[in-house]
Amino acid sequence: MKRLISALFISLLMLVICTTRTSSQSTSDEETLKKLEIEGAKHAGTSDADIAFGKSVNAEHVITVDPLGHVSDQTPGDVEKMSLGIRKADPGVKASVEIQDIKVRISGDTAIVTYSGTYNATGHKDARYDVPNAKFVAVDTWQKRSGQWKVLAQAFVATDQIPSEVYKLPPPPGVQ
Repeated sequence: MKRLISALFISLLMLVICTTRTSSQSTSDEETLKKLEIEGAKHAGTSDADIAFGKSVNAEHVITVDPLGHVSDQTPGDVEKMSLGIRKADPGVKASVEIQDIKVRISGDTAIVTYSGTYNATGHKDARYDVPNAKFVAVDTWQKRSGQWKVLAQAFVATDQIPSEVYKLPPPPGVQ
C-alpha cells in the first residue's frame, strides 16, 4: 500500500513538474511573440531600422494577404528592395501601426498570433495613397527555428469599408 501511494505521489509530482515546465515555456514563448508583434508594429515604415527588423524576423519567404486581397510571396531581400524603392520614390511618407488584443496559440514549433489594429500612412506625393485610421484584424503564422521565431505568413482584413476606388489604384510609387 505504501508503495502504491509513493508511486502515485511520485507520478503526480512528475506530472506537476512537467506541466509547470511546459506552461512556463509556453508562457515565455507567448510573451516573446507578443513582444515581437509589438516591436513589428513600431517598424511599419521604410527606414533602415524597419528593414533590419523585418530581416530579423522574416522566414526565407513570407506570404502576405493585404486588406485589398493582394497576395505576395516575398523574401527579406524582396521586402528590402521594395522598401528602398518606396522610400526613394516617396520620401515624405510616414506610416504607423498601433495594435492591441494580441492572442497567441502555440502548437509545437508553430504559433498563430491574432490581433487588431489601426494603420495610418500620410505624406504621399499622391494623397490618394494616404490612409487615415484604417482599422484591421490580422493573423500571423510563426515557426520556431533554432530557438528563433520567424514569420511564415500574414493576413490582414479591413474592418471598416474600403472605398471602391482604392481597389482601382495602381501600386504606390516604388512598389513593383
